[in-house]
Amino acid sequence: MPALAVALHRWRQRVPLPMVDEALTPPALAPMYRLSAGSVAEEARAAAQLTGEVAERLRRLTRAYGEWRVFEPGPYFDLTPRQVELLTHIVERASTVHVVFYVDALLPAFQAVQNYAAQVAPHTGSVEQIEMIHDTLLGRWRRLLEVIDGARTLLAEDVNFLGLSGAREEQERWLSMQRLVGLNGSADWLLAGRRTLPTLTLTIDFPLPAFRQPGRKRRLMRTWRRLYGGLSADRD
Repeated sequence: MPALAVALHRWRQRVPLPMVDEALTPPALAPMYRLSAGSVAEEARAAAQLTGEVAERLRRLTRAYGEWRVFEPGPYFDLTPRQVELLTHIVERASTVHVVFYVDALLPAFQAVQNYAAQVAPHTGSVEQIEMIHDTLLGRWRRLLEVIDGARTLLAEDVNFLGLSGAREEQERWLSMQRLVGLNGSADWLLAGRRTLPTLTLTIDFPLPAFRQPGRKRRLMRTWRRLYGGLSADRD
C-alpha cells in the first residue's frame, strides 16, 4: 500500500503505472491465493483468511528452512518463479534470514486501483473527464483502504499476524519517499487524513541454520582454540 500510494502520486505527475502482472491474476495463482472481488466485507474476510494462511507458512518456515540445502521459495509457498519475484523478498544475512511477503498485491481491490490507473491518463481530456477519472480512482482507492482496514480488524487478535505484521517496517521504508514526492500532508487524497497507510505485508527474521552460516568453521576453530588452547599449554 505505501508503495502503491507513491506510484499513484507519481502517476498524477505523468509517470506511467504498469498494469498488474498477469502472474498475480487468479488463473495463474494457486487456489489458496485466489481472492474474488465481492463486497468490501467479503473481500476483507477473504484477505484476512489469506493473510492468516501466509502467516502460518512463515511461522513454520523457521523450522523448515534448515531442511533445504538451498531454500526454494517457489515450492514452499506454492508460487511460480515470477510470483516469488513479485510477492516475496528473502535475504540471508550473516546469521539470520529476513523474509517479507507482500499480501496486498494479491487483493482484487489493490489490483483494481493499479489497473485503472494504468489504463487511463490523469491529465487527458476535458475538465469533466479528468474529474471523472479522479473520482473513479478515488472511489477505488477508498474501497481498498476499507478492505485492508477490515482485514486488519479481523486479524486484531490473531497471534501469528500480530507477531509477523510488517506494517511498521513497510511504512517506515516508504516514509522518506512519500516526503520526497510530496505525500506528507494530511489533506492529501491518498493518505485520507492518515500519517501512514495500512498494509497486510508480513515479515519474519529467524536464525540462519548453522551449517549455512558463512565462516562457521573458522569461528568454531577460533572458539575451540580459545577454550582449549590454554588448557593444552598448561598440561604440557
